[in-house]
Parts: sequence; structure tokens; C-alpha cells
Amino acid sequence: MPPAKGSTDRHWPATPEQSPLFYIAQSAQYARREDIQIYEQVTGRSLVVFWGPIFPYCVPYFFDAVNDIDQDEPLDLMITSDGGDPEVSLQMANICRSERSDFRVIVPERAASSATLLALAADSILMSSPSVLGPIDPQIYMSWRSLPIPAKSLEVILDEAISRIQADPQLFELYSILLADIDANIIQKARDAIQRTAELGPEIIRLRRNPPTDSEIETTLEKLQDPASHAAAIIYDKAKQMGIPSEYVDPKSPEWDRIWRLHTKYVYTYGYLEQINVIEGCRVSYEICPPDDPDDAEDADDAGAVWRTRS
Repeated sequence: MPPAKGSTDRHWPATPEQSPLFYIAQSAQYARREDIQIYEQVTGRSLVVFWGPIFPYCVPYFFDAVNDIDQDEPLDLMITSDGGDPEVSLQMANICRSERSDFRVIVPERAASSATLLALAADSILMSSPSVLGPIDPQIYMSWRSLPIPAKSLEVILDEAISRIQADPQLFELYSILLADIDANIIQKARDAIQRTAELGPEIIRLRRNPPTDSEIETTLEKLQDPASHAAAIIYDKAKQMGIPSEYVDPKSPEWDRIWRLHTKYVYTYGYLEQINVIEGCRVSYEICPPDDPDDAEDADDAGAVWRTRS
């Protein structure tokens, strides 16, 4: 409590250690990190937040945030992502598990495709009424699109074009124009990604502390790869039926209230249209602008942290 007016016991309250301009410029991330600290104090679990697409340029920043946490501490990963590269999901899952015996994932709203794949390495996945997982479908970047396109969608587009051209050869010229940017390399890339994702699923699930049997793994992955639409939503009940270790949290509970309040800070600051990554823990924050082509190793060098803070 500040001293009363006129009191001789006057003193200025403590100020942030950062410079005034830097502190106000980064006030949003300091507020989020304060929420992370409160969550950790109450639950006794360390928390790392991952927001955005999953691609190779994320790995060093993600490793730095997770590796900042002691191996013997339980780890919660709060993830909001529409997916990305399944190979990177394996890397991130392995980083989270390492020698850690207690790892769980929190899905405040949406963790689809490769993000779902990553979540399958967790011992449990916290979900509530707004939470959805998604079918496992790798995404492919193409130079003429600012957003990735699901690999299965590319296959559907190609198969439909071939079928229609076979039925009416006069459509060949039309489709050659419409599909001019989808060449053989892109199609092969999509097919390779789909095949590799099917191979990665069992490997990631076996990272769990107590993995299911091979037949249970096969059943779960078949169900996850069955929906034709990349946008198909998998809510808690459906996830449970698929054999996914989901755990329901009452949306009115104090625990979910804290999770949702933290999540809405990212929603308000970044929205859903920007392709941007945010990786944060209680001591480290990264905001990363993806390169034009996240799958290009040379272009990935252009990805930079807009700001980096560690305390």
C-alpha cells in the first residue's frame, strides 16, 4: 500500500528492470509471461506456449524454450496451430519428451494436422468445449500462395482433373491453365509427405511414457487419417473414441479460465490471419516471422525473431 499523502515515509515503488520504452513496447508479452508464471505456481507444472505453423525454422527457438526447463519437471505444451511439416512434429515431440516422464498437451482451441500428430506424443491432452484436433494431413507450401495447402487436397484436385479430362479431352487446355502452378515436383512432394506422415505416426505415439499396443496405434491412426477434409474437427468425445488420451476440463473451472485468458491474449495480439510464430515460456519469448518458403532450407535462414527476451 502506498504511503498516505503528507507522510514522511515516502518511497517510489519498484520499477521494471527494462528501459521504459522497451518495457512498454513489449508489455503484451510481459503480461503473457506473468500468466505463465501464475499457471506454473498453481499447477506445479512448467508451461511452454507454441502458436503458429510447424516448420523447420521453429526448431531452434522451440528447443531453447523447452530446454530451459529442468528434465525432472512436468511439462505442459499449450499449442494453437493448423499444422505443417510432420517431420518437425517428430522433432518437437522428441524435444518435449526427451527423458521427461510427465508431458501433456493443452489445446485451448485448435491443434490440427501435424499439431495433432505432435500432441499424440503426450501422456494426456487437455481439451474443453472450444478445443478441436484435426485429421493428420501434411501441408505443402507453394510460391504463389501465402498459406500452405493440405497435401491430400492436392491429390484430390489432380485426380479430379485427370478424371474429367479422360471423360472430355477438350478440358485439357482449361486444366493446363488452372493447374499451371502445380507441377510434378509439387505433386510428388505432397505424396511423399502423406506417405511419410503415415510412417511417423507410430513413432511419435511410442514416445509416450506408457504407449498403447501396436494394434491400438494402428486403429487410432486409421481413424485420424480417414476424414477427407483437412478442416474436419475432432472434439473431445470423438478424440476419446479414437483412442486419443484426451482429458476434459470444465470450461467454467478456474484451471480452464486461466488457460483461456492466456490464449485470448495471443488471439487479440496476433489474430488468425498472420502467419507468425510465437514461442514463450516463463523466462523466454520469441516472435518469429516465417520465410517465404518454410520448406526451403536456404530461405529458412531468412526467418528471424522480431524480438527475443530472456530474464
